[in-house]
Amino acid sequence: MSALKPAFNSVVRPITVSEFREAILATCKPRFPNVRHARRRPIGLAISGGVDSMALAYLFSHYIKTYKTQHIADNPVHDILTVTVDHRLRPESTAEAAKVATNVRHLGLRSIVLRIDWSDLLGPDVDPSQQPNIESLARTLRYRVLGSFFSKQNVMSLFFGHHRDDQYETILMRLLSGHGYRGLQGIRRANSIPECYNMCGAYKSGLVDDQLRLHPFLKFSPPGREMRALRSRLKLESTLPGFEQFRSHLGINDLSSRFPGQLQREFDVGLPYLPPLSVEDGGITIYRPLLEFDKARLIATCEANGVPWFEDCTNVDPTLTTRNALRKLCREHELPRALQKPSILTLAERSRQKVQDEEDEASRIVHHQGTVVDFDPNVGSLLVDLPLLHIGRAMSGRHNQPARDEARRGRQRLLAAIITRKMIDFVTPDKHLPPISNLENTARRLFPFLYTDEPAARLGSGDRKAFSIAGVQFEPVPSYNSTRWFISRAPFSSNYLRTVIAKPEIICQRPKWVSSPNPLPWEAGGDPSWKTWKTAVLWDGRFWIRLSSCDRRNGLYLLPLMANHTKAFKAALDPKERARFEKLLKYHAPGKVRYTLPGIYAVEKRSDSQEVMDKSERKMMLLALPTLGVHIAGLEQWVRYDARYKHVDMQLLGKRKYSKIPRMNGFTARISLSRRKRQQRLRSVH
Repeated sequence: MSALKPAFNSVVRPITVSEFREAILATCKPRFPNVRHARRRPIGLAISGGVDSMALAYLFSHYIKTYKTQHIADNPVHDILTVTVDHRLRPESTAEAAKVATNVRHLGLRSIVLRIDWSDLLGPDVDPSQQPNIESLARTLRYRVLGSFFSKQNVMSLFFGHHRDDQYETILMRLLSGHGYRGLQGIRRANSIPECYNMCGAYKSGLVDDQLRLHPFLKFSPPGREMRALRSRLKLESTLPGFEQFRSHLGINDLSSRFPGQLQREFDVGLPYLPPLSVEDGGITIYRPLLEFDKARLIATCEANGVPWFEDCTNVDPTLTTRNALRKLCREHELPRALQKPSILTLAERSRQKVQDEEDEASRIVHHQGTVVDFDPNVGSLLVDLPLLHIGRAMSGRHNQPARDEARRGRQRLLAAIITRKMIDFVTPDKHLPPISNLENTARRLFPFLYTDEPAARLGSGDRKAFSIAGVQFEPVPSYNSTRWFISRAPFSSNYLRTVIAKPEIICQRPKWVSSPNPLPWEAGGDPSWKTWKTAVLWDGRFWIRLSSCDRRNGLYLLPLMANHTKAFKAALDPKERARFEKLLKYHAPGKVRYTLPGIYAVEKRSDSQEVMDKSERKMMLLALPTLGVHIAGLEQWVRYDARYKHVDMQLLGKRKYSKIPRMNGFTARISLSRRKRQQRLRSVH
């Protein structure tokens, strides 16, 4: 009797809750690992009504019941809030959105429908469906609606239903566009919400406000019971012999850590102390846990559990979008093995890992060599001592040494461009960083020894000149054999300043004063006459600034510090405050850097009879410089302000681990004893 051949079930299996839990744990990594205590907070789901988002809603409805104490990112889950965005581009979209919300409620989840108001963007009589860039506009408005709503609901984790088929199509589209390996990473598993760059609490901000609450969602200090237990233990062990030897080393610094954006500044008795601004962090993070599953498994999940979904008719028209054309091509034809889904997804994973390795190596070099000498968040300036980028060991007499050096040189140039990009990120006002391919000339200016063999360039004493890129000014520090650069905001153009003086309401948003039911600690609580600029404004892409005032008759605007207003501002200060202000400008904002700082101005209101007046005659008065903490006398009685710096990578602010002196051809030799002996034997032979 012959053995039976094994039979394999070819039916696609639905996704189980345990598989979904593993995907959540792999996708939602903690953003702040040093948190000591986290409160429960809700999470958000973006539901479009398709099979992917409905499968996501079903899996989460069972996940929250099965794993009640499970953490997602940093906080335990309190509730699930789903949102369906009605774009109102089709007549039946409103009814479909209402039906989707009803289906989600049947799963036991809260659901809300948000509608996009196109009249605010395009005007009252413009048909949005006739716009040539309607897909881009709809994407921008969709993200902004989601960011505005979820930030008000204290939701920091937002989940989308992208799956493996979406990843496959995205990488194919980028291959057709000619992207390199950096563009072939595909859809990211987790990223900050896009298109919400000026929304406080939505995009990489909100952690500072959370720490000012009486009961923050994230607590970085140890709980009281832990501190009481520690004090009791130390009291008992203080009688043991030898306790006095290490008593001076005891403290709570190892137990209580500051939140990532809190900086400390060394005190100099010769200068007035300026408290450093807090650096923002937090914001909404988008997670995509279904990227590990095919669309067929999502369909099987919905069919097996009776979950209805809608099919968008625009997704099957191959003439509408490139993605639809690729879907039809992959469905009706068999592509070569190199273009099939397993090969393409493997390519994306290799590209993602390669980019991650390069970024990690550049960050290690910056942190290990102490590249950032000083970072001043009050001004937005950076003093850097560029690293030496020594990769491997150049030894004389090695076989094929020129070829090895040339291969090493290409790697060094790539790391130089990545490090330059990280330095630009500290200061730039732009929303997007320049791509690596556009930084070759900048890296050539900063790291000339990587592009030439001249001794002067290797020693860092060549002809270095100031230049600017992406709104960032690079100025060399004048000293012999120096690799230091001072990086600051590039000065504003004269055309920009003329526009600001003529129409400040066009360049800078004027506060919309509203009563604050829950005032922050720095606000005047309990007084109904105080009105708050409740939502902080991102000024110049660098500073988050919020105002609170009890006088709404005067117009307050955020404008750059201008030279013609500095003299009158100094005259309005007290003599002691004036001397302090001059020292702050000289030390923190030398030269033209001071004219890139934000100022709070009182601008004269125009009446109907003054509309024909020359724009240059509009009167303005400088009241305060919020980032330096300097204001005219008595301003605190009717105007209060709060300023923070934008989110930057705080992990790069490391101390120098070793000295860069002495140098040999621009590199620091760190050779082990065994290698030194081998080199001595090679010299003796030659």
